[in-house]
Amino acid sequence: MMGDGEVSSWAVREQLERIERSGQFAGSDKLAVLLRHLVEEVLAGRAAGLKEGPIGNAIYAREPAYDPRFDSTVRVEARRLRRKLAAYYAEPSPQDRVRIDLPTGTYVPLFTWLAPTESQALPEADGGLFRPGTGAAVLILPLTPLSGGAQDVIFADELTDELIFALEKAEGYRVASRQIAFRYRNTGAPIAAVAQELSADGVIHGTVRRAGAVLRVTVELADPSGFAVWSDRFDGHVETPEDGLILQERIAATILSRLRFDSSAMRSGAAGPRPQAIKASAQVYRARQLLDQQTPQALRQALGLFRQVSDTTSDYARGYSGIADCHLDLFRLGLIDHATASREAAAAVRKALSIDGKSVEAHTARATVAAWLDWDRAVAEEAFKTAMALGENARCVRLYGAFRAFCGHHGDAIRLFARARAMEPISTQLECAEALCRFATRHFHDASAMAPVGGTQPAEALYYRALSLTFAGRREAALALAERLDGLDRDIPMLALAAAEVRAWAGAPSDAQQRLGLSVYGGTAFARATLALSLGRHDVALDLLSEAMEAREPGVVWIRTDPRFDAVRDDPRFTALKEFLRPESLAPTALR
Repeated sequence: MMGDGEVSSWAVREQLERIERSGQFAGSDKLAVLLRHLVEEVLAGRAAGLKEGPIGNAIYAREPAYDPRFDSTVRVEARRLRRKLAAYYAEPSPQDRVRIDLPTGTYVPLFTWLAPTESQALPEADGGLFRPGTGAAVLILPLTPLSGGAQDVIFADELTDELIFALEKAEGYRVASRQIAFRYRNTGAPIAAVAQELSADGVIHGTVRRAGAVLRVTVELADPSGFAVWSDRFDGHVETPEDGLILQERIAATILSRLRFDSSAMRSGAAGPRPQAIKASAQVYRARQLLDQQTPQALRQALGLFRQVSDTTSDYARGYSGIADCHLDLFRLGLIDHATASREAAAAVRKALSIDGKSVEAHTARATVAAWLDWDRAVAEEAFKTAMALGENARCVRLYGAFRAFCGHHGDAIRLFARARAMEPISTQLECAEALCRFATRHFHDASAMAPVGGTQPAEALYYRALSLTFAGRREAALALAERLDGLDRDIPMLALAAAEVRAWAGAPSDAQQRLGLSVYGGTAFARATLALSLGRHDVALDLLSEAMEAREPGVVWIRTDPRFDAVRDDPRFTALKEFLRPESLAPTALR
């Protein structure tokens, strides 16, 4: 219910989003769903209906219907929610303007404005993250070999050289020379003292340790006070000097790709970072690590970090473009619907471009919205080319490669994927994009040969590799990959039926037949459509494809080339559905 002062619905929803992405609610998705349901019911004028039974049926669906006489779930969860809200407001954010409470004895939330004494005042604006300058001054200290062997000492020194070389090439960075860096080897000098002596904005340091043929490299960035603000870890098999050189190049390129400031003023050498910029950079770096995991939990954590950056900075577009990136990936995996992805991503892109009209990441997000949400090839092509012209960015190059594959230009796609891999060699997202594009464009051998069957790959890449093996006639190998898919990422709707589908295409359809008609197994409409095709259920597949088209699920954009649809290509219903892909038949998101 509304408290004194009539708290506006927009202010309540703004506060609700802030609570949902707070640390107190991290990992408490069910409580967040309950809170949103209660809040939205009140805002819709349905507070009188917030009783235990209706809430149980709406949130915790039961068969038979929820009965509060025998089921205490709502009461228990409400108590937990009250404790979570109390913990949240015990450490309020400076941006909090509204208090949301759930009084004991009721399921109707109460909204009140926070008094000025309860809400910390925002600090005086100090010019934002950036100041006039010539980029960020960075010192890379010699990495420390922990295992002590002569070869590991050489590897550590060579990796230090590779990091210095990589960052020296990056726009927006000034890197201390090797001569200066190695002056501090084994001195034990405190990082804060070294940073002060060189007026460094950040210090990169790390360790190398060996376990048999495996080298583990841990790298940290410390701020000028000596506190670590981000860290990363890389493992690789190193048995020969050539193995070592390859691993060094991969690590240095990946760190450089993730570390870039997406600021046109920094890239041009017209600005440098203020101290708080290092913290923002660390949050973005961590968010990019999470984005690369491509799991529901990691994507939501990344979204929370990007929102923190956007909430606390006024002159850095990366927080908002990151919000768009997360919504686009959540949509691609079937975790949010088209309307939500379009609304949130488009708004974030507009905000990012208003902050920095030359942001590479913002133009990349704009292109991705046009390509995968609006299906507007002309706008996507123009935005990708703008982003590519503005600066080096692995995400941009990778997504442009996927777009060129979608447009039927496979040669362009392969060249762009190779370029993206050179820029960021250690990338789960690139493995997924390559496997999908090569399967959907019928380059089965390329996709199936991307990695050995025993290698470690994300579930999405395994899925498309397995399909490629099947359509290449290598059914035993495909079935082996299906075994590895079992149980992986069942909480991802796009992949919920992956193992069953692969088995069906490979001639073992028993579990696919069981799963097709049972919603308990989940899966998007598109995933169920391809499962139906694997069973020869063409009418069912076309019904489901029509449903996927209506929802504008991401997989449908590939049906012109996807080999799984060959059996229905001459069907008039399929022809009509293909026409729905024409850009002029859609209402584009307002990004122009």
